[in-house]
Amino acid sequence: MVSYWWSRGDGLANHQLGQILTRAAGVDEVDITDPQSIDRIVRVAVADPTVLVELDRWWQMVETRRAGNATKNPGLGLEQAIRYLTDRLDAAAVTPEALGECRRQVAAVDQRVTGAKDLPELAHPDAQMLDLLARYLEARSRVLALV
Repeated sequence: MVSYWWSRGDGLANHQLGQILTRAAGVDEVDITDPQSIDRIVRVAVADPTVLVELDRWWQMVETRRAGNATKNPGLGLEQAIRYLTDRLDAAAVTPEALGECRRQVAAVDQRVTGAKDLPELAHPDAQMLDLLARYLEARSRVLALV
């Protein structure tokens, strides 16, 4: 459950997880961005009953914080979606196929953002998330303006 809720991309919760795992591993800092590192350290950390209780509390806190919504943080893939759209729109000629791909990408991102609207990342966005959303809306508008 720890790995699952870590993968949802809740920055604040993952920072707290990093602190727990850093204390448990007895190192300066755990790489909280690497899934293999997380899995490896969690497997070692659960051998300590005190850490096991702390990890159990952590994933339950994350599940509650996210109201059981398992949608990933939409900011995780937003940069790639923006790049994908702008690369195709900035091409010398936008083919009907490329436009169709862009519209499918917009639909997928819109669905992901809508599904995450009540999550902490969107309910209380930071400056980085606001910038990503503004850049996405600009690229999205460009796609939808094309006939």
